Amino acid sequence: MQNVIVGTSGHVDHGKTCLIKALSGIDTDRLKEEQKRGITIELGFANLPNDEGLHIGIIDVPGHEKFVKNMLAGIGGIDLVLLVIALDEGIMPQTVEHFEILKMLHIRQGIIVFTKADLVDDDWAELVEEDVSAMVEGSFLEHADRIRVSSYTGQNIPELKRMILDKVRSVGMRRSEPELFRLPIDRVFTMEGFGTVVTGTLLEGSCRAGEEIMLYPDERLIKIRGIQSHGEKEEAAYAGQRTAINLAGVKKEELSRGQVLAAPGTLTDSNFLDVKLTLFKTTERQLKNGDRIHFNYGSAQTIAKAVLLDQESIGAGESAYVQLRFDESLAVKRGDRFIVRFYSPVETFGGGIILDACPGKHKRHQEELIEALKIRETGTDVEVLELILKEESIGFPSAHHLAAKLNWTDSETERLLETLKKQKKALSLNDGNYFHKSFWERVTGKTKELLEAFHRENPIASGMEKEEIKSRLMDAFYLSDPKKGDVLLNELLKRGIITAAGSTVALAGFEAQYSDAHSGMRETMLATYLAAGFEAPSTDDLISQFKDKKQAKQVLNDLFKDGTLVKLNPGAYLHKTHFDRAMELLRNHFNTHDTMSLAEYRDMLGTSRKYVLLILDYLDQQKITKLQGDVRVLLK
Repeated sequence: MQNVIVGTSGHVDHGKTCLIKALSGIDTDRLKEEQKRGITIELGFANLPNDEGLHIGIIDVPGHEKFVKNMLAGIGGIDLVLLVIALDEGIMPQTVEHFEILKMLHIRQGIIVFTKADLVDDDWAELVEEDVSAMVEGSFLEHADRIRVSSYTGQNIPELKRMILDKVRSVGMRRSEPELFRLPIDRVFTMEGFGTVVTGTLLEGSCRAGEEIMLYPDERLIKIRGIQSHGEKEEAAYAGQRTAINLAGVKKEELSRGQVLAAPGTLTDSNFLDVKLTLFKTTERQLKNGDRIHFNYGSAQTIAKAVLLDQESIGAGESAYVQLRFDESLAVKRGDRFIVRFYSPVETFGGGIILDACPGKHKRHQEELIEALKIRETGTDVEVLELILKEESIGFPSAHHLAAKLNWTDSETERLLETLKKQKKALSLNDGNYFHKSFWERVTGKTKELLEAFHRENPIASGMEKEEIKSRLMDAFYLSDPKKGDVLLNELLKRGIITAAGSTVALAGFEAQYSDAHSGMRETMLATYLAAGFEAPSTDDLISQFKDKKQAKQVLNDLFKDGTLVKLNPGAYLHKTHFDRAMELLRNHFNTHDTMSLAEYRDMLGTSRKYVLLILDYLDQQKITKLQGDVRVLLK
């Protein structure tokens, strides 16, 4: 089922509400104050009956200048606009203001509706139409259909209905994947027997009764109790529908216009936005760096500080890259359109498009930043994805994370990531996440730098301990999650940058090399340990013999790692030959005895209590033997 939103726009008292009543039979002035004053203050809604099975919702937005912010809350999600101009008055201030807003929000289709045709003659009507032609020249309404109507007499109302149907048939289907669900809240109320209800235009995606959705910017999960659309109870709602959602477990007072319901994890709260901002050609205002402005997006209205990133000020019809900074967080998406109003006096004077919905805080006049914003604004999908992947690689982004940043579906993002992989610009990881090639080059460059320095200082060591290299890489790339350090090591191993041996890693192709000095140390140590027999020499005494004590420790560690020596404890090593003999004597004793005393083992080894105790403590630690009272038993 195709869902289309038609919105009215135009000056106060030009007949928008009466026009909708003539088209639909519904009076959208629902508030007593509205009916009393004869103007629309809040948003009004109606359905346009038709025989073609189309869901056509009509939004009646306020025209009075004091109510422009409410007008902005409704007009952001429309597919077709009716620009309403009363023939007895012609173009008025809010006509021009609304028209500028429509252009800024990139509304693509519209009909110019001249109301109160029964109050003027043809000559006057033609003069008004000429003025309107001049106003819309060069815009999306330049060649739009036009019609003169009278809501009072019914003149041309059926023809306008047919005109609307002809237009909405060509409106494309909005994306309805559940992961894209997003509904800015424009009304909150309580219904007896149901509880809290919110309404809004479902901009994209879909939702179903019983699902959990997220309230932004609070990031609170809420369950959908029920759904209504077009006055009927529904199991699901789809993009383009005016939707009422009954929420479970939340009070009316906890919700407000400007909040957004969306699929969980698809929006990011932010106090900064990077935007391309353009001033109306008709404005007399300037925007200067540091100015405070009113920011209007969807149903949200807040105040921002405008930091011009590439200029000092802009005037009528001019554009700039701007970072908007907010006191309170908000949740929007890349590509969303917005309107800005002057801080004081409050008047609408421009708008633009969101390029980055969650940037960091920028310095001004940064050439690299401006180039990145240009790509975000005008680049192809692949170019934009590559830029975002570069920026997000430090966080090991998933396709879902990138999709949320770009306002795409997961499948769309995965397809474009495959393109980047074929271009050798993206790497997929074992855990399903991605790196940009440039980030991977930084990782490999840092890894080589660390290991090359280690190998220079430790030429005979087999490599750096895995935990040490992981810790250093995590520090270098500001990673706090040890799992990400493991991912880096696994990728470095998988891609042949490093090799692993036991608990150490080395650069691929590295081989420990002994110099003549190292070889001499090794021979001296071997001779010492062979001559010592079971009487393990003190490690400190052994090392003190050598001038280069650091290298001596490395040679000793190398002898331990290659199995030549057995480490009884850090202060005592035994040559493997003597250790094997000690174990043979142990086994022979336990072949005929259930227990063994220290004295018995001392006699077997033919050495003193001091050295026997070193060996026995080691055997206990390795759970080969166990001390029971004054004797030991064999465990394995």
